[in-house]
Amino acid sequence: MLQNNSSKKGGRPAKSLAEKRKYRLSLKLNTNEYLQLKSKSKTAGKNRCDLLRELILSGEVSQRFSAEQNDVFRKIAGMANNLNQLVKLAHIQGVWYIELTAKKLLDDLDELLKRIKL
Repeated sequence: MLQNNSSKKGGRPAKSLAEKRKYRLSLKLNTNEYLQLKSKSKTAGKNRCDLLRELILSGEVSQRFSAEQNDVFRKIAGMANNLNQLVKLAHIQGVWYIELTAKKLLDDLDELLKRIKL
């Protein structure tokens, strides 16, 4: 029985030499420096390696999202779920039944979108 040796192995394509991270650095920090790095990485919502890479490439680190922004996103997702449920109910019972609830939900959604500061 002959086996077909194909060059396609499957899986993720290999990274180019420019994309591979083959250099490892050792960095010594005192306690204060280490705690500052740890604190800044937690504030930015990134791990220490990603934080240092971003500092090297751009000279600054931007925070992902604040706790308030995450809360607003969670509320928007909940409202989107409620809106989907209302649409489903409208298909079953008629549009007139959900008009007031939908208007209230849209007003709340507008207010939350105004609070987001991206």
